[in-house]
Amino acid sequence: MKKQKNLYLSCFAVLLLCSLEVIVLAGHSISQSAAPDGWPKRLDKRKLYSSKYGFVYAGRKSAAVEVNKIIGTIVKELDENSAEKTTTTKGLILVTDTKEKPILDIQNIIEVVQKAAKQQGSEESKKALKSVIEAKEKIEEQGMDMDMLLSIVPMPIEPNMLPEIVNEFPKELGQQIDFCIVVPTARNIKYGMKKIFAAAMKKKKIGLAEKLVLLPLMPFIEQKVVDGMKKGRQLALYQLLLDEREGLTEKQKEDKIKAYKRKLGIDDDSGPNRDTENNGQTKEIFNTTQCWAWNLALV
Repeated sequence: MKKQKNLYLSCFAVLLLCSLEVIVLAGHSISQSAAPDGWPKRLDKRKLYSSKYGFVYAGRKSAAVEVNKIIGTIVKELDENSAEKTTTTKGLILVTDTKEKPILDIQNIIEVVQKAAKQQGSEESKKALKSVIEAKEKIEEQGMDMDMLLSIVPMPIEPNMLPEIVNEFPKELGQQIDFCIVVPTARNIKYGMKKIFAAAMKKKKIGLAEKLVLLPLMPFIEQKVVDGMKKGRQLALYQLLLDEREGLTEKQKEDKIKAYKRKLGIDDDSGPNRDTENNGQTKEIFNTTQCWAWNLALV
């Protein structure tokens, strides 16, 4: 009788946990979706999913759920701190994961920016073009792959510009969505940063004796940078969704961003790793890798 009672209790506990999980995940539900007219059914190996926040192209459903959950958390944060609750904004999120073809191609981006600079002829567009080219050159000088780096940082894209960069999308995309952003998964950030650290170490030509000192510290340094990158991912999404909110002045938005940075523990002056003590080759490699990744994450 006692065993039977324990079995009933165990079954009840499992059912209770399942019901709680459904309640918890209800706000972050996501499902595979048919592509709107003119949209690609797949983006390379990425399938299309939909949720209350818009559309998500991702190679795995779990990756789509991960990003959708972050967006849901940010929307809740914005709603709690705003008199106006706007959850009707629809976006397009392009998820990058490990062992997937990068969505953004730096050479293609340069061509698009060149075209825009030629058409506009403004000093601002010329400066933008110069910045992109210089960033590409400096990153490649460090032995890093710019396309890979672009796949591990969040990159907001103007909806009407996306068809120029990813030509599978229709020209009228800007009329169908409110925002667009490329977002990496957590495991892709970690995978990419390991490759960047390896490239930096190779570039510095570290000797055996230095490696013996440095290698035990690498897991700690890598984790610090990855944690900072994940914060940068969340901040980029927050800034993007905040920008879609109406009724706020630029000053109010700036104040909200500063407050959210403090909440995430992001330091404007020295990035996410102010309290990390490094010296010699460790500091040089740490700065080389985290500088570009962190700055791109906060674009």
